[in-house]
Amino acid sequence: SLVMNYNTKAFIKFGSERNILDLYTNGTVFLNTIQYFRDIEDGELRGDKYEGVSEIINSLPGTFKIKESEQEFRFEKVHLRKSFKEILGNIYSLYAISDKGFQNYQDFKIDERVNGFGSHCLVIDPKSFINRMEKILHNLGYSYNHGFVDYYDKEKICKEVSLFEKPFEFEYQKEFRFYVENEKIEPVKIQIGSLENCAELFSTKDIFTLQLKPKELI
Repeated sequence: SLVMNYNTKAFIKFGSERNILDLYTNGTVFLNTIQYFRDIEDGELRGDKYEGVSEIINSLPGTFKIKESEQEFRFEKVHLRKSFKEILGNIYSLYAISDKGFQNYQDFKIDERVNGFGSHCLVIDPKSFINRMEKILHNLGYSYNHGFVDYYDKEKICKEVSLFEKPFEFEYQKEFRFYVENEKIEPVKIQIGSLENCAELFSTKDIFTLQLKPKELI
């Protein structure tokens, strides 16, 4: 399991008061479609037009000449992204407090932009959450994967991109995600049971006072 490669202190799930209470009390997990995240326009909060992109090609600027011609053609830097018309599958995203996102506990600071995700949040024990998700998804017959998201510079890379890679402007979200295969482009809603014994409820505005002691992250 990928999560064990990093020391992961906690997951945080942000959302509306209603949805976060539903997650806390009933364990309601709502996995939206990749298509939804690709199409949403919200200024790089949840919306990411690179979601589900399969390959990114950046070519450097330069000139080229056609044989037999004196003329030299200049071309600007070209940025192309290849993707499928419709991307199947669903995603559930969590904010991860881990030594992947924060190499040094003294640097630990949650970015203010997470306020945009909702007024409330749940700080969750990662091991309990992953175990429950795996159990329920397995019982329901879903194929799934989970892991940390890696971030790339979309202006520089030239390679195939996986569903666990996102442009660097999303790095502040420190994302750990579940990907569930789904033939239909529709949300998936599952119940993983009450999280009251492995999570704590907060207002998002209060989460910025969260501090980590040295031994907790190293």
